[in-house]
Amino acid sequence: MSPNKLWTELVALFVLVPLLFLAGIQYAGPYLMAVLVVIGGGCLWLLLKDSTFKRFRLWNWQQGKPHLLASLKLFVPWACLTAVIVYWWLPEAFLQWPAEQTSLWLMTLVLYPLLSVVPQEIIYRTYFFHRYKQILPSRYVRLGASTALFGFAHAIYGNWIAVVVSAIGGAVFGFRYMQSRSTVVVIVEHSLWGCFLFTIGFGSFLSIQHTL
Repeated sequence: MSPNKLWTELVALFVLVPLLFLAGIQYAGPYLMAVLVVIGGGCLWLLLKDSTFKRFRLWNWQQGKPHLLASLKLFVPWACLTAVIVYWWLPEAFLQWPAEQTSLWLMTLVLYPLLSVVPQEIIYRTYFFHRYKQILPSRYVRLGASTALFGFAHAIYGNWIAVVVSAIGGAVFGFRYMQSRSTVVVIVEHSLWGCFLFTIGFGSFLSIQHTL
């Protein structure tokens, strides 16, 4: 594909689609997961059709396994600090969801990784890092662009906290993908952080309900 077409695709998929979603959030909000799954499926299909894509990156469990420990070492201290901040800043929300809406919370822990995390990691890490190598040759430039666009996409939630937190997460997950070369590893790390944030009461900033 020519560079111009790649730039057009990048802008359309990673800028225009989130903007359109934000503009019609009241109507499109309930379909967010479905849209993610469709786009993620399309990106996966294009990757599998591409003979230059190394399919082992989707799994690569042997090479990626050691990076799970690094993920855990990063998670434990920062998760503790985050929990303390949420407890101090939003005491009424701390652990409210698992305590008061247990069934919904448990369902989220199951469906969130499958319907949200998996498509996001395919789109913003595996697809982005491979698809745009031609126009963004430096993997660190791709990391920066992916991070910024990942944060930008979360503007649909209508608050700056979602954008900042998601950009930080995007940087962590992008760097982990560069190190591990494993989509599965970043899916596990992303799922761990996401489920943790929903559990401790931070999820209201990362939900469509907060916007509507």
